[in-house]
Amino acid sequence: MIKNKALILLFVCILTIISCNKTPYKNLNLDKAIKLLNTSTNFTIIDVRTREEFIVKNIPNSINIDVLSVDFKSKILSLDTNREYLLYCSTGNRSSIASSIMATNGFSKLYNFSGNFDDISSYIITNQ
Repeated sequence: MIKNKALILLFVCILTIISCNKTPYKNLNLDKAIKLLNTSTNFTIIDVRTREEFIVKNIPNSINIDVLSVDFKSKILSLDTNREYLLYCSTGNRSSIASSIMATNGFSKLYNFSGNFDDISSYIITNQ
C-alpha cells in the first residue's frame, strides 16, 4: 500500500514538473516555420523588433509591434485573440518574450520562430 502511494505521488510530481515547464506557445525552428507558412492561411506574422530594424528588412505582409515599446501591450490587446500568430525577431529572444506576454493576455495560437531572422527572410524572399 505504501509502495502504491509512493508511485502515485511520484507520478503526480512528474506531471506537475512537465506542466510547469510547458510554454504557452510553440517554438518553431526554420523547417517547422516554413511548413506553417506553406500550410496555414489564417495567421498573422508579427515582427517584434524595433521600427528601425523592421524598416531595414522584414518579412512581407508582417506587422511591426515592437516588444520593447511602452505601448506593446495596448497594441496586442487590439488584436483578435482567436487568430494564429507567428512572431519573429532577430534571434528568437524578443519574440519569445512577446509570445509569453501575449499568452498571459489570452492568446492561445502562438508560434515563436526561435531561429535566425536572416534564415527565414531569405527563404521567404527566395520563394515568393
